Amino acid sequence: MLKPPTRTDALLHPVRIRIVMALQDNSLNAAQIASLLGDVPLTTLYRHLNVLLASGTIAVSKETPIHGAVEREFRLVESATYLDAERDKPTGAEILGLVNALTDVVRDRFSRYVAAAPMPPPTGEISLLVKSVYLTDAQHDALRRYMMELIRSPENWKPSEGRRRRLVGFFAVPETGEESSGHG
Repeated sequence: MLKPPTRTDALLHPVRIRIVMALQDNSLNAAQIASLLGDVPLTTLYRHLNVLLASGTIAVSKETPIHGAVEREFRLVESATYLDAERDKPTGAEILGLVNALTDVVRDRFSRYVAAAPMPPPTGEISLLVKSVYLTDAQHDALRRYMMELIRSPENWKPSEGRRRRLVGFFAVPETGEESSGHG
Protein backbone atom coordinates (compact mmCIF):
# COMPACT_ATOMS: atom_id res chain seq x y z
CA MET A 1 0.00 0.00 0.00
CA LEU A 2 1.31 3.45 -0.90
CA LYS A 3 2.04 5.94 1.84
CA PRO A 4 -0.26 9.00 1.59
CA PRO A 5 1.49 12.18 0.46
CA THR A 6 2.49 14.69 3.10
CA ARG A 7 1.01 18.18 2.96
CA THR A 8 4.42 19.43 1.89
CA ASP A 9 4.55 16.90 -0.97
CA ALA A 10 1.03 17.86 -2.00
CA LEU A 11 1.88 21.55 -2.19
CA LEU A 12 5.07 21.03 -4.20
CA HIS A 13 3.25 21.20 -7.53
CA PRO A 14 2.18 24.41 -9.30
CA VAL A 15 -1.23 23.03 -10.34
CA ARG A 16 -2.00 21.94 -6.78
CA ILE A 17 -0.94 25.35 -5.43
CA ARG A 18 -3.37 26.95 -7.91
CA ILE A 19 -6.16 24.59 -6.77
CA VAL A 20 -5.48 25.52 -3.14
CA MET A 21 -5.61 29.21 -4.05
CA ALA A 22 -8.92 28.71 -5.89
CA LEU A 23 -10.37 27.05 -2.78
CA GLN A 24 -9.11 29.66 -0.31
CA ASP A 25 -12.49 31.30 0.08
CA ASN A 26 -14.79 28.97 -1.88
CA SER A 27 -16.20 25.48 -1.88
CA LEU A 28 -16.08 24.42 -5.52
CA ASN A 29 -16.74 21.34 -7.61
CA ALA A 30 -14.22 20.03 -10.14
CA ALA A 31 -15.88 21.77 -13.10
CA GLN A 32 -15.78 25.13 -11.29
CA ILE A 33 -12.12 24.64 -10.39
CA ALA A 34 -11.32 23.67 -13.99
CA SER A 35 -13.08 26.82 -15.20
CA LEU A 36 -11.05 29.00 -12.82
CA LEU A 37 -7.74 27.38 -13.76
CA GLY A 38 -8.59 27.41 -17.45
CA ASP A 39 -5.60 25.43 -18.73
CA VAL A 40 -5.73 22.16 -16.76
CA PRO A 41 -7.45 19.15 -18.38
CA LEU A 42 -10.19 17.61 -16.22
CA THR A 43 -8.42 14.23 -15.91
CA THR A 44 -5.25 15.98 -14.71
CA LEU A 45 -7.31 18.09 -12.31
CA TYR A 46 -8.91 14.99 -10.75
CA ARG A 47 -5.47 13.42 -10.23
CA HIS A 48 -4.29 16.56 -8.39
CA LEU A 49 -7.52 16.77 -6.37
CA ASN A 50 -6.96 13.18 -5.23
CA VAL A 51 -3.41 14.01 -4.06
CA LEU A 52 -4.71 17.03 -2.13
CA LEU A 53 -7.49 14.90 -0.58
CA ALA A 54 -5.07 12.11 0.40
CA SER A 55 -2.74 14.62 2.07
CA GLY A 56 -5.55 16.25 4.07
CA THR A 57 -4.99 19.61 2.37
CA ILE A 58 -8.56 19.69 1.02
CA ALA A 59 -11.75 17.89 2.06
CA VAL A 60 -15.10 17.09 0.49
CA SER A 61 -17.59 19.65 1.78
CA LYS A 62 -20.69 18.43 -0.07
CA GLU A 63 -21.83 15.52 -2.22
CA THR A 64 -24.74 15.94 -4.62
CA PRO A 65 -26.24 13.02 -6.59
CA ILE A 66 -26.59 14.02 -10.25
CA HIS A 67 -27.88 11.57 -12.90
CA GLY A 68 -26.51 8.49 -11.13
CA ALA A 69 -23.14 10.06 -10.33
CA VAL A 70 -22.02 12.04 -7.30
CA GLU A 71 -20.73 15.58 -7.72
CA ARG A 72 -18.34 16.55 -4.95
CA GLU A 73 -17.57 20.04 -3.72
CA PHE A 74 -14.17 20.61 -2.21
CA ARG A 75 -13.03 22.99 0.51
CA LEU A 76 -9.65 23.94 1.81
CA VAL A 77 -8.54 22.60 5.18
CA GLU A 78 -7.19 25.94 6.37
CA SER A 79 -4.71 24.58 8.92
CA ALA A 80 -3.17 22.35 6.25
CA THR A 81 -1.95 25.28 4.16
CA TYR A 82 0.48 26.70 6.70
CA LEU A 83 3.92 25.16 6.93
CA ASP A 84 4.49 23.98 10.47
CA ALA A 85 8.05 22.82 11.13
CA GLU A 86 6.94 20.61 14.02
CA ARG A 87 4.05 18.97 12.15
CA ASP A 88 5.52 18.82 8.65
CA LYS A 89 9.27 18.49 9.35
CA PRO A 90 10.21 19.82 5.89
CA THR A 91 13.64 19.21 4.40
CA GLY A 92 15.69 22.01 2.85
CA ALA A 93 14.75 20.74 -0.62
CA GLU A 94 11.04 20.75 0.30
CA ILE A 95 11.24 24.31 1.62
CA LEU A 96 12.94 25.46 -1.60
CA GLY A 97 10.33 23.57 -3.62
CA LEU A 98 7.51 25.34 -1.76
CA VAL A 99 9.17 28.73 -2.28
CA ASN A 100 9.51 27.97 -6.00
CA ALA A 101 5.89 26.85 -6.25
CA LEU A 102 4.66 29.97 -4.44
CA THR A 103 6.81 32.36 -6.47
CA ASP A 104 5.55 30.64 -9.64
CA VAL A 105 2.00 31.48 -8.52
CA VAL A 106 3.00 35.10 -7.90
CA ARG A 107 4.73 35.32 -11.30
CA ASP A 108 1.67 33.79 -13.00
CA ARG A 109 -0.68 36.24 -11.26
CA PHE A 110 1.47 39.23 -12.27
CA SER A 111 1.72 37.91 -15.85
CA ARG A 112 -2.07 37.70 -16.11
CA TYR A 113 -2.44 41.15 -14.54
CA VAL A 114 0.07 42.75 -16.93
CA ALA A 115 -1.64 41.10 -19.92
CA ALA A 116 -5.09 42.41 -18.93
CA ALA A 117 -4.57 45.72 -17.08
CA PRO A 118 -3.85 49.16 -18.50
CA MET A 119 -0.17 50.08 -18.42
CA PRO A 120 1.25 51.77 -16.53
CA PRO A 121 -0.93 50.44 -13.70
CA PRO A 122 -2.93 52.98 -11.70
CA THR A 123 -1.12 54.27 -8.61
CA GLY A 124 -1.51 51.86 -5.72
CA GLU A 125 -2.87 49.06 -7.91
CA ILE A 126 0.12 46.79 -7.31
CA SER A 127 2.71 46.72 -4.54
CA LEU A 128 6.23 45.37 -4.68
CA LEU A 129 8.57 45.55 -1.72
CA VAL A 130 11.63 43.57 -0.75
CA LYS A 131 13.70 45.04 2.05
CA SER A 132 16.26 43.65 4.46
CA VAL A 133 15.60 44.92 7.97
CA TYR A 134 17.27 44.25 11.31
CA LEU A 135 14.77 42.75 13.73
CA THR A 136 15.13 41.04 17.05
CA ASP A 137 13.55 37.60 17.25
CA ALA A 138 10.69 39.19 19.22
CA GLN A 139 10.15 41.89 16.58
CA HIS A 140 10.22 39.31 13.78
CA ASP A 141 7.74 37.14 15.66
CA ALA A 142 5.44 40.15 16.20
CA LEU A 143 5.61 41.05 12.48
CA ARG A 144 4.96 37.44 11.43
CA ARG A 145 2.01 37.12 13.81
CA TYR A 146 0.53 40.44 12.63
CA MET A 147 0.79 39.47 8.95
CA MET A 148 -0.61 35.99 9.56
CA GLU A 149 -3.54 37.35 11.59
CA LEU A 150 -4.30 39.89 8.86
CA ILE A 151 -4.13 37.28 6.10
CA ARG A 152 -5.99 34.58 8.09
CA SER A 153 -8.75 36.92 9.32
CA PRO A 154 -12.10 35.49 8.15
CA GLU A 155 -13.40 39.01 7.50
CA ASN A 156 -10.87 39.23 4.64
CA TRP A 157 -12.03 36.03 2.97
CA LYS A 158 -15.38 37.20 1.62
CA PRO A 159 -16.18 39.71 -1.10
CA SER A 160 -18.10 42.81 -0.15
CA GLU A 161 -18.84 46.29 -1.48
CA GLY A 162 -15.66 48.15 -2.40
CA ARG A 163 -13.39 45.14 -1.89
CA ARG A 164 -11.35 43.47 -4.57
CA ARG A 165 -9.61 40.13 -4.27
CA ARG A 166 -5.83 40.58 -4.06
CA LEU A 167 -2.96 38.15 -3.83
CA VAL A 168 -0.97 38.97 -0.70
CA GLY A 169 2.07 37.00 0.36
CA PHE A 170 4.49 37.10 3.24
CA PHE A 171 8.01 35.70 3.10
CA ALA A 172 10.66 36.17 5.77
CA VAL A 173 14.03 34.46 5.91
CA PRO A 174 17.08 35.33 7.99
CA GLU A 175 20.24 36.31 6.14
CA THR A 176 23.35 34.29 6.79
CA GLY A 177 26.94 35.37 7.20
CA GLU A 178 28.48 38.75 8.05
CA GLU A 179 25.52 40.93 6.98
CA SER A 180 23.15 39.10 9.30
CA SER A 181 24.85 40.00 12.57
CA GLY A 182 24.08 43.71 12.87
CA HIS A 183 27.81 44.38 13.23
CA GLY A 184 29.99 45.76 10.54
